Amino acid sequence: MNKAKKLWKKLKNKDENIRLMKWMIHVVKPYFRFVIYVFLISLVSMGISYASTIIGKYVVDDATTGVIDFRNMAFMCGTTIVSILISIFSNIISSYINEKFSFSIRQKLFNDIQRSVWIKISKYHSGDLVTRLTSDIGGLADGLISILPSTILIFFQLLISFGILLYYDWQIAVFALFLGPIGAAFMLFFRKKYKEYQTKFRESESEYRSFMQEVLSELTVVKTFRQEGANEEVMEGLKKKRLGLVIRNSRLSSIMSAVMRLIYSTGYVVAFCWGAYRISKGDITYGTLTVFISLVGQVQGSVSGLANIVPRIYSMLISAKRISDVTEIQKEIYTGKTELPKKVGLVVNDVSFAYADELIVKDLNFSVNPGEKIGIVGPSGTGKTTIIRMLLALTAPQKGDIRYVLDSAGEETACPDSRRFISYVPQGNTLKTGTIADNLRVGKADATEDEMWHALRMASAEKFMKKQTDGLETELSEKSGGLSEGQAQRIAIARALIGEKPVLILDEATSALDEDTESVVLKNITENSDLITCFIITHRRSMLRYCDKVIELDDDGYMTINTLSQYNQKK
Repeated sequence: MNKAKKLWKKLKNKDENIRLMKWMIHVVKPYFRFVIYVFLISLVSMGISYASTIIGKYVVDDATTGVIDFRNMAFMCGTTIVSILISIFSNIISSYINEKFSFSIRQKLFNDIQRSVWIKISKYHSGDLVTRLTSDIGGLADGLISILPSTILIFFQLLISFGILLYYDWQIAVFALFLGPIGAAFMLFFRKKYKEYQTKFRESESEYRSFMQEVLSELTVVKTFRQEGANEEVMEGLKKKRLGLVIRNSRLSSIMSAVMRLIYSTGYVVAFCWGAYRISKGDITYGTLTVFISLVGQVQGSVSGLANIVPRIYSMLISAKRISDVTEIQKEIYTGKTELPKKVGLVVNDVSFAYADELIVKDLNFSVNPGEKIGIVGPSGTGKTTIIRMLLALTAPQKGDIRYVLDSAGEETACPDSRRFISYVPQGNTLKTGTIADNLRVGKADATEDEMWHALRMASAEKFMKKQTDGLETELSEKSGGLSEGQAQRIAIARALIGEKPVLILDEATSALDEDTESVVLKNITENSDLITCFIITHRRSMLRYCDKVIELDDDGYMTINTLSQYNQKK
């Protein structure tokens, strides 16, 4: 069963729809007064439109008797101008409310994504999350802001139009009301297909955005392996898939529009002919005929409008489902701890962890004294990165526990709060767009210029930084444009060192450095920072000479702890 069918299975569930409706009401509640403003403005505009229609009757009737009533004509002109001004004002207000509302939801979803439990949110592709943050939120905001006032206005319009028609001619009123449900029934008949296309459209958008984002973020790999042609073929396939959806949707829309036009044209022709017949009998005036034609269209349009709201509601439910799925992901809990211990040790007690059914690490037991430097080695896939994620509390052990031993507050189980005393240098290029100073302040928000230069000196980055024309204000583009991989890596190390945290995790942090530069950096870290407890994940034996202990992982998830001399003897 594909994603679209799974989603529709959920949306057909009445309890799920009720839950989504409650969620949407909760979301729109702070903006409800703005929705009222839009409704009242539209109501005034509708009243002016009806007044203009009725006055138009008298203008026509007067004209047929050879009388020109300039007051009524002036009133019609005035109502037209006022209606245009109200429309402009309404559009401005609606645009403002829509943007304010959609950005507020977008901001909340963005915050929720940041604060979600890492292992749960990481299951979503970043391109899919961006689609939810943009297209889905746009559709939801437009629906919530407009559907409720539109529905109420349509009911008002239907009742007023039908009432006026009934006053002038009950037969044409009943006929107009009869045609409306025929059009509505026809629209509802196709709602299932409409919902299906909407779901597939959202998935298609997520699919091609995710693909483009991956390609654009890894252009170096694309060019190196000459994948331009292959990627173009994939994009061509995605285009054909989306165009197929567009054609099927357009075909359905064209059929629906043609039938609706036929129904409404029938209403117009019947109203016109019936009015002409009654004029010939002397029962009504020409002005009344104009009222017939105007109001018959409004009655049918009102009923059709109600039918059109149904697919809009389903479209909104799809967006709401996709957004609420993310907002309801379990969030990390911060308890607000702020104290920063000077020395931190570690106790890992009988820890095991598995991804799905694959056991990665099992029965890990070791302790680390404050200030010790620990090397972690092993073949790829043996759990080195998993251990780091557990130390950072990005994921929790499925068995056992990890406790930090603090000099100031006893023990603390690894949790999001523990990151306050941990610095981390991940693999790869992780600098953000902005100045070098902006990147360094990620490690310490209030870092002074002297502290920045000290951290750069520790990371062996001072020399090349002095050559930068703009110094600390040197702008970096995406993927650290303007710096070599080695330079970017040293900036990342400086970012980790500037906060002077008691725990430092280096995950292949010197892989882009030459041996001499690596030696200088590690010597600065280990010899000048006796209080820092440091974990060094590496495949390079040269880094281990700075370690007190070496944790060696094997392919079965087991661990061996050696002193450096023991490890060297084994090798």
